Amino acid sequence: MNQSPNILLIAGSAEAHEIATAMAAAGVSARAVLRRAERSFGPLAVPSEIWSPRDVDEVEAYLRVHKFTAVLDAGHGFDADISQIAFGAAAQLNLPYVRIVRPMWDITAPAERAASVAEAALMIRSKARVFAATGRGTLDQYHPFSGARLYLRQTNAEARSALPPFAEAVFGQPPFTRAAEAELFRRLQIDTLVLRNVGGAPSRPKLDAALDLGLRVIVIDRPSPPAGAQALHGAEAGLRWIETLPRKGVGL
Repeated sequence: MNQSPNILLIAGSAEAHEIATAMAAAGVSARAVLRRAERSFGPLAVPSEIWSPRDVDEVEAYLRVHKFTAVLDAGHGFDADISQIAFGAAAQLNLPYVRIVRPMWDITAPAERAASVAEAALMIRSKARVFAATGRGTLDQYHPFSGARLYLRQTNAEARSALPPFAEAVFGQPPFTRAAEAELFRRLQIDTLVLRNVGGAPSRPKLDAALDLGLRVIVIDRPSPPAGAQALHGAEAGLRWIETLPRKGVGL
């Protein structure tokens, strides 16, 4: 007999919120997990908790305890480690898994590309004044810093942890506009921007502002989905995937 799906939603993106809202409206059983508290969105429409699993076994145990029947991974595009272990756990239990990805920006010259924050850090020139939008957790990857100053965007003003001498936090809350980003870069005398290719319109203004000003731009490529995993673009594709799962009495 077909049963209603019980979905583990890995959240951390705007797409996850769209999917959660649709599932809640349709009565689909689901629970969401997030690696970190979100700053730009309201609460998810399904029950959720903050959780950062360490390995495949931990996720497998979680899937068993909650009797999940599928894993829909709409986590942050750069949380590749979470995606990898979630895919591995789903495979061990023979559960359907899908990774929702957002189309990346098309990066062309004069912008430069790097495979990681560590690689981008090696590309920073002596005396450069760098604005980095790569997340507080990436700061260690800039050691040793070869530039003059690193300005690190932080959107959580309460997370005022100590920074190394070469770095300074720049606090702000999205949405950010192209004009405001350009003014910020001028005020801080920025000559280099380092950012992650997260795709989408909300994060694009800083890239466009930097290109407008003729700044050096280093864009970090998004990690690929787990090898062998199904990957779909956008929330709508994720909702269609849910429709393919065994169910009884629910519909999107």
